[in-house]
Amino acid sequence: MFIETVRIESLANNSYVVGSEQSGQCAVIDPARDIDQYVNIVSKHGVRIAYALETHLHNDFISGARELAAQTGCQVGSSASGGLLYPSVRLQDDDTFDLGEFQLRILHTPGHTPEHISFMVEEQGEPRAVFTGGALMLGGAARVDLLGSRVAPYLARWLYQTIHGKLLKLPDSVQIYPTHGGGSFCSAAAVGGGEIPTSIGAEKEHNPFAAHTEEDAFVNFALTGLGSYPSYYRYMADINRRGPDVLGGVPRLASLTPLFVRNQLDENAIMVDARGERIFNHEHVPGSFAVPFGDNFATWVGWLVPWGQPLVLLSAETSHHDAMVRQLIRIGFDRVNGYLDGGIDAWKTSGLPVETSDGIDLDTLKELSDGTVAPMILDVRQRNEYHAGHIQGALNIELGELQEHLDGLPREIPVVTVRAAGMRASMGGQYFEARRAGKCQGAGFRRYSGLDRPGLPGCHRARVSRIQSHQSRYGRRGLTGFSGSCATSFMATRINDPATNPPIWAKKATLTWDESPSEMRPWNSCQTNHNPSRIAARSSITVIV
Repeated sequence: MFIETVRIESLANNSYVVGSEQSGQCAVIDPARDIDQYVNIVSKHGVRIAYALETHLHNDFISGARELAAQTGCQVGSSASGGLLYPSVRLQDDDTFDLGEFQLRILHTPGHTPEHISFMVEEQGEPRAVFTGGALMLGGAARVDLLGSRVAPYLARWLYQTIHGKLLKLPDSVQIYPTHGGGSFCSAAAVGGGEIPTSIGAEKEHNPFAAHTEEDAFVNFALTGLGSYPSYYRYMADINRRGPDVLGGVPRLASLTPLFVRNQLDENAIMVDARGERIFNHEHVPGSFAVPFGDNFATWVGWLVPWGQPLVLLSAETSHHDAMVRQLIRIGFDRVNGYLDGGIDAWKTSGLPVETSDGIDLDTLKELSDGTVAPMILDVRQRNEYHAGHIQGALNIELGELQEHLDGLPREIPVVTVRAAGMRASMGGQYFEARRAGKCQGAGFRRYSGLDRPGLPGCHRARVSRIQSHQSRYGRRGLTGFSGSCATSFMATRINDPATNPPIWAKKATLTWDESPSEMRPWNSCQTNHNPSRIAARSSITVIV
């Protein structure tokens, strides 16, 4: 028997090829959509793919099972309660099938999803390994809230029975091969930092889900501290149930001229700029989204770009194109029209316009705050990051949730998006720029730029968007339920433990609102429905260094 792990870095997931050279058969468990990697493995072992097996209806990627079936003739096997709408073997608890000198036994392991199953490897009737999907992971388990908050408590109780009533009762020596890894947005409380496979014994000792042996405490733990997840997740399970389109291989990108790209953009295609942040800020195509190429490229595209719109890519290296397309098709972005041949230089040579994002420092932000309208501070980090340390008065809307709440954000005052590291503030600012360019819902933004204080490691970075339309009010639609208090003041500090590393700098602003209590409406922990014209007349700012 052999087991080969295929690490899908862009998804922080694993898939597996388990087979027997003796029988000449194997199964691929939870395959990604670019299946050539599995074909290469089975060719090395001299076996054929008999089954493409699914632990559950995936919410984080498009399954490659149907692609494998179309190209190799293998059978797809999935949970009977999953309700696949294309030909498959419907598997139930305790079903078995032979792959030579070992058997795969089906375990119903609900929790992450209701239909979730695991595949246990048995040799001569003894359990040796188990492919757990998201039922039990290295240092954690998969989250239970992807089907909605109403269902989550029930799934959490199922997960308790799965972990404590079934999986942890297996012998300590049984090896665990999970699909989801600690970096996956499907994971919950995953510690990470270990090697796959883990074992039942190791998880009994180190996994916090194993430590919570009382059911109610387990449920509370499973429902606590869950952050946002990419917006494209809402489409994945349905596509996997219906059956994704068969691609016949990884598509190759077409080379597009600047004028053709401009026409594509005019027809509502979206340009994804995969160059670095600084290069993008220097000059970029108006309305484009900056998502630097890397392991998380497709995740951020799926989080930022409206679902279903065609894409045009701009990259620094054509050698990245294959990897970019692989990442995109894994999450269902099949409409990649091509790439801009010649890059930004060819675009400019064709006489087409570019935009620049200028960096600003805190003093410039003070000038903006002293201007006609004081800015709103928008923190786009995840909630756990926000609660660990944030600008006082900042509104916390996680980046992945920002698009669906654009219409509820103010259109009459500047918006500053803030992050501690990475490109999330830049990406947040791009929503406003894309909205101006007609690529997202809403309209009306004039410019945005970055806030940076060189030489201060760990300091915040921000983007400022000047807003020109006059439609909604601060605190109106879509803003309920977010962390933070009223934006009557803000403090920007280095994110660090003050006991060991005090803030290097701080800035405080105080805003005075001219509102009567009768005009205010509930918004989280405060009362607000501010009139921006009155904010402009009554704002003041104080700097503390």
